Amino acid sequence: MNIWWRNLSLAKKLHLPIQLSLLLVLPLAQMWVMERFEEKMLEDVRLRAEDSATQSFLSLNAMMLSGTIANPELRAEFLGKMARRQGVADFHLVRAAAVRNQYGSGLGSESQGDALDRATMSANAAQFRIIRDGKRILRVVVPFAAGKDVHGTNCLRCHLVPEGTVLGTVSLAIDLEAEYHKLNRFGLVLVGGQISLQLLLFLLIGWIIRRVTGSVVELEQAMLEVRDSGDFSRRARVRGKDELGHIALAFNGFIAQIEELYRQLASKIQALETYHDRTEEELRIGSDIMGRITAAYGAPDPAVRIMISPATHYSGDLILTARTPDGRLHVLLADAVGHGLIAAMNLLPLSQVFSAMSKKGFSVSRIAEELNAKIYQLMPADRFVGAALVSVDFRDRVIEVWNGGIPTLILVGKSGEVLHEWRSHNLPLGILGEDGFSSEVEVFHCEQEGQLFLFSDGLPEAESPVGEQFGRERIQDVLLRNAPDYRFDIMDRALKQHLQGLPAHDDVSLAVVNLLLQDEMDGLACHMSHFSGDESGSRWKLIFRLGEDELKYLDAVPLLTQIVGKIHAAAEHHAALYVILSELFNNALDHGVLKLDSGLKHGTEGFERYLHLREERLRMLSGASIEIEIEKVMLDGRYGVKVRVQDSGDGFDHANLFDGPNELPVQAQYGRGLALVRGVAYRLEFVGKGNEVVAYYICA
Repeated sequence: MNIWWRNLSLAKKLHLPIQLSLLLVLPLAQMWVMERFEEKMLEDVRLRAEDSATQSFLSLNAMMLSGTIANPELRAEFLGKMARRQGVADFHLVRAAAVRNQYGSGLGSESQGDALDRATMSANAAQFRIIRDGKRILRVVVPFAAGKDVHGTNCLRCHLVPEGTVLGTVSLAIDLEAEYHKLNRFGLVLVGGQISLQLLLFLLIGWIIRRVTGSVVELEQAMLEVRDSGDFSRRARVRGKDELGHIALAFNGFIAQIEELYRQLASKIQALETYHDRTEEELRIGSDIMGRITAAYGAPDPAVRIMISPATHYSGDLILTARTPDGRLHVLLADAVGHGLIAAMNLLPLSQVFSAMSKKGFSVSRIAEELNAKIYQLMPADRFVGAALVSVDFRDRVIEVWNGGIPTLILVGKSGEVLHEWRSHNLPLGILGEDGFSSEVEVFHCEQEGQLFLFSDGLPEAESPVGEQFGRERIQDVLLRNAPDYRFDIMDRALKQHLQGLPAHDDVSLAVVNLLLQDEMDGLACHMSHFSGDESGSRWKLIFRLGEDELKYLDAVPLLTQIVGKIHAAAEHHAALYVILSELFNNALDHGVLKLDSGLKHGTEGFERYLHLREERLRMLSGASIEIEIEKVMLDGRYGVKVRVQDSGDGFDHANLFDGPNELPVQAQYGRGLALVRGVAYRLEFVGKGNEVVAYYICA
């Protein structure tokens, strides 16, 4: 019903209630008028009947005075004439008991009164009754009481009764059919008038409503034209100063404002389209540049699987991999604050620094210092970068991690058991300056093969459409329940199922490092290359002496290797020279100067104890030095490089270091690194008391 009413037009909503009201009011008014006319008709008939009864009584009174009333025949004739009058259905006279006692019963009809006659005598008042027995008849019974002056006659002279005694009644029955016939004809006239009036009012009210709502219809048409054509110059016609005129004026003003806003919006849309096209082009170029930078400085490593899912066009997460000259794997996972292009720009300084320093052989501790300095220097204070730096030495089975603001790294065994975790103990890059920054790494010696999982906070915090986070428990469940070869793919698929096709609210990045342990000589990042350059160039020689202060903070091997690598003839042998320099230098520092025993590395906590003791002795170092000499030499007519390292330590007995020319050393304290150098170098010699060692490497 409500829907039907709401769907009606405004004219019908006005027309229907008015017409329904008229249909209800006019018949009720007619009924009321007819009732009033009927009451008036009955009142007139009653008065005429009373008057006729009175006239009949006066006629009888005259007969009484003339003495003819005593003649029954004359009296009967009079009563018959009265009963035969037009419109009279019955006329009779009834004597009261006082008259019957004095003069007798009279005619038979004069003594046979009915209940209405008796009621009239008893009440001494006229009685009326409408009889509907086939015909509608009004019966009027009028009493006549004895009195001294009844219409000029003293009744007490003839009737010996007290004054006021009812002497009799005159009953007159009037046929109402003629009157009701007139009344019905009048009712038909009223019905016709009502119908005519209803039609007239229908037309008149309809015309008035159309006149009133015409402005509304015009306003509606103007609105529809504006909607359909989009022409905001269209205006509604203002017909007057009434409420509808005010609405039309308000509409015209509203459309004028919309027209102005539309012009402004069209201008802004055009500007936005231009901006969008320019932004898309910038995004394309920026994405291409970011991709090229990542590809140039972070070539994928076969030991690492990577997944990065940006929340916007650009990713604020970055994963880079690089190898040091001696084959160690470096991994950087960086998560810049914020999203999109701004976050991606924070990562630009990291790529080149990480790649260059890794390829030069710098430790992740030193790389962390340099990355922090870059971010701290170049970026605003609130543009910090969470980062995790990982170094994996497959040969020595050592994992070093620096974690600043990245979720806990997880090392998982083949069966899914957690072997080790690296929680964040440092602030993100770019917050602290050089003095407050800590580059200390957490070291773990891995005795079995496994997988190292790194991920940004976007992975555990990724929310499903119902607001449920992916969660660390789900990550650990995937690692525990699945074989190593399938963990990465199942993790990726589980994340997509969790998001249900929706983008994550934050960038998501995941890296998995497969830790396949190698023998001591496997994976050596050096090889013998044929040198086709000019061997007749000038001789060169580099000598460096590092005192106790330099030994405490300077990472000398990458710097020396970089210098040697700049020499054209030795550039292709950068990796091999790095292995020789790093092993001889570390051997001189750890065993010659710091007097550390490699036997400390044995056991579950051995390697960590070894590193702590190394840091402690290095911090307390005094009066020590290491001298490094790198020289171009000729060996058997071929171009080569001589590397000499001498420390200030006590040396050792090197006479029985090697049992044979191609055998591994028998002393575990020095053997592993020296065996590696012996395998790379052309010749390895110890001088004096063992605190000086010389290695020769042939470049061609």
